[in-house]
Amino acid sequence: MVHNFFYAFCRWSDQTILAKLVRTSVWAFPSVETVHLLALGILGGIVLLLNLRLLGVSILRDEPLPSIARSTWRALLISLGVMLVSGYALFSSEAMKDFFNWGFRLKMASLLTAIIFTLTIHRRFVLTNDENLRPGLSRVVAIVSLLLWLTVGLGGRSIGYITGYTH
Repeated sequence: MVHNFFYAFCRWSDQTILAKLVRTSVWAFPSVETVHLLALGILGGIVLLLNLRLLGVSILRDEPLPSIARSTWRALLISLGVMLVSGYALFSSEAMKDFFNWGFRLKMASLLTAIIFTLTIHRRFVLTNDENLRPGLSRVVAIVSLLLWLTVGLGGRSIGYITGYTH
């Protein structure tokens, strides 16, 4: 059922005006990809900063972790939103090709997991005062977060190198 829904979604996305614009315009794909990568840099920097603090690295040590998390939260959400919108535009231009690409499937599965983890468990930990954090558990949360986002990136990078998917 999920397979059929995803296939229908890819077919629909592939035929949208947005997909046709990104596919046929000389400037659309590179422009959207530039925006996507800039948002990725912002999101990645924030995720790295927060996770390094959870791991005990003394970055911005004079500033409490919850303060850093609160002050970067809006930028994290905006960059995530920009990445999702620009990512959909990039995806739509080759949706049917991506349907058969296991690198794309890995990226989407890990992206969904990373977003849920970041907005729930990870957020709870970074909003806890440093003195109330349990170091072992904080390190596990940071490592899981870093591995999830690394998998998103590796899945994304692999899309261009994977030729297809066999059932």
